Amino acid sequence: MSDNRAILLAVDDRPDNLFVLEQLITAYCPECRVITAQDAQKGLNLAEETPPDVAVIDVQMPGMNGIEMCRRLKTDKATEKVSVILLTAHQVTPQLKVEGLEAGAEDFISKPIDNSELIAKIRVRLRVKQSEERLRDEKTRLEGAVRTRTEQLHAAEDRYKALFNSASDAIFIHDPEGRFLEVNDEACQRLGYTREELLKITPQHIDHVQDARMYSERVEQLRREGQIFFESIHVSKSGEQIPSELNSRIIEYDGRPAIMTIARDIRERKKAEDEKRRLRTQLRQVQKMEALGTLSGGIAHDFNNILFPIFGYTEMSIADASEGSRIHKNLEHVMKAAKRAKELVQQILTFSHETGQELKPLKLQPVIKESLKLLRASLPATIKITQDIDAKCGAIMGDPTQVHQIIMNLCTNAYHAMIENGGILNVELKDMELGLKDMLPHSPDLVPGAYVELTVQDTGHGISQPLMERIFDPYFTTKDKDKGTGLGLSVVHEIVTTYKGYITIDSKPGQGTAFHVYLPLAKSKAASQEILPEMAVLRGQERILLVDDETDIAHMEKMIIERLGYKVTARTSSIEALNVFQANPRSFDLVITDMTMPNMTGMVLSKELQRIRPDIPIIICSGFSELLSKEKLRDMGIQEYVMKPVLKSKIASAIRKALD
Repeated sequence: MSDNRAILLAVDDRPDNLFVLEQLITAYCPECRVITAQDAQKGLNLAEETPPDVAVIDVQMPGMNGIEMCRRLKTDKATEKVSVILLTAHQVTPQLKVEGLEAGAEDFISKPIDNSELIAKIRVRLRVKQSEERLRDEKTRLEGAVRTRTEQLHAAEDRYKALFNSASDAIFIHDPEGRFLEVNDEACQRLGYTREELLKITPQHIDHVQDARMYSERVEQLRREGQIFFESIHVSKSGEQIPSELNSRIIEYDGRPAIMTIARDIRERKKAEDEKRRLRTQLRQVQKMEALGTLSGGIAHDFNNILFPIFGYTEMSIADASEGSRIHKNLEHVMKAAKRAKELVQQILTFSHETGQELKPLKLQPVIKESLKLLRASLPATIKITQDIDAKCGAIMGDPTQVHQIIMNLCTNAYHAMIENGGILNVELKDMELGLKDMLPHSPDLVPGAYVELTVQDTGHGISQPLMERIFDPYFTTKDKDKGTGLGLSVVHEIVTTYKGYITIDSKPGQGTAFHVYLPLAKSKAASQEILPEMAVLRGQERILLVDDETDIAHMEKMIIERLGYKVTARTSSIEALNVFQANPRSFDLVITDMTMPNMTGMVLSKELQRIRPDIPIIICSGFSELLSKEKLRDMGIQEYVMKPVLKSKIASAIRKALD
């Protein structure tokens, strides 16, 4: 006895899933006979041998996935009419839906499977299949039957109406002059018009792109080619813009030439394409910033090595010169310029993530007060400084040097905006509570809660919108070459982002500019920030092995440390220094080594020295942080870590800390 039941092919690489699927369909859909396969290729082979009516295919399978299997079924003449339902292990995303639909899938089901939904969708697909088969049978019967012309015309019209109004795409029929002759239900539903309303307007009325001239050109192209494909934007009755893919061709309607246009809604596809472009742009920006950061870090390291001798020799020369003499004053100017260069290097290191600063609870009021004091001494009389600082404002987690950078860079930017005509520079500080709606436009990673708002406002020439979009880009500047590096605001942005805050700009050309910096309040209170009196330079008589591959730096460091009373042996090769130490390990009380050296780095040299003599104190001295924290260095047995360029007082303090 033959089995006339519909055939359902189930494909899943997990036997347990396949068993459950088979049992479920057999129990709730007895009108189906189930055949199964545990991979896509076996499923294709089985479909060729026994073409199924419906295929339920798991998307995630090793080798060939479910979408590719669907595509192959739909491109094979023997199986192209199989209705495909794709099973996914998660909610159907727009991208997955686009890929599945493009492969030919008719429907989707997310795991875990809802039994009722699965059976309902299978039965819908079977009914559609049966309807299609009935339509094909009817067509064959009509073609073979001898009927009157009237009966044939009525049957054809009925089929046309059914297909026309059940289509998922919007269909428009209009004459070459631009009058709608017929529209289907989907066109009315998508655009929000009734059929009668659409028949009273023209294609240009619903097309955001196409004007009368363009419409005429398309009609001429249609007459030449017979069919054209293009994209446009339809506009609904409510004004919503709907990206559409249009397929127009010449047809005969009521015995006259007409144009039939099929419009497919491609909003989801456009969203997917836009998201893909956004992610690509974001990736390129991240890669650009990483490359710039790496380059900047290297430049800063080399620049620190250049600055170190300038600091050292200038400091020693100041000590040797008579106080109040012309040479003493000149050297103080050199030292002041060197410190400005050091601040620039610090900004470069901040931008390149190489600062290694430790964040602690910090009150902003003293830092702002000190910064404004420095500014008042350097700003012209035409620029007035005003302030509104809330004395009760809480502390943030920050570093005083970096906060000083934020204030000075923003105020310097304001000064440059008012340098020609003068004006008012206003600085404000206050507490505020920020909610989720305040955060989302800036970053989804920000946490709502208590923040401090630092505002730096000027009455200068303002900033145009195109410039505001680039204002935080590194090395971007509108100033003359001698008035800015283009790093100031990018450093501010980098520090604020590192502190888990954000910065906004309010500005219009001719109306001044206000920068608003929002930083989260610290959970613990700030320690006292009183400035202690400068300590006397610490001295000693111990024996020190000094290692630096830069000859000028090694010579200068040796002179500085010897002036502190120590006995110094200097080497410019890490290999040579290791040999000297190995020959007599007890002849040295301390080792000071550079980090970045050829043949053997400072860290490798330190390990070798500790292997020879585990108790030897070591100080690492380098031009940038090498991304090593103080805790990690302590774990490696390094007593102190100092950043170049180093002042005499700092190296003296580090030596005593390491020895004592």
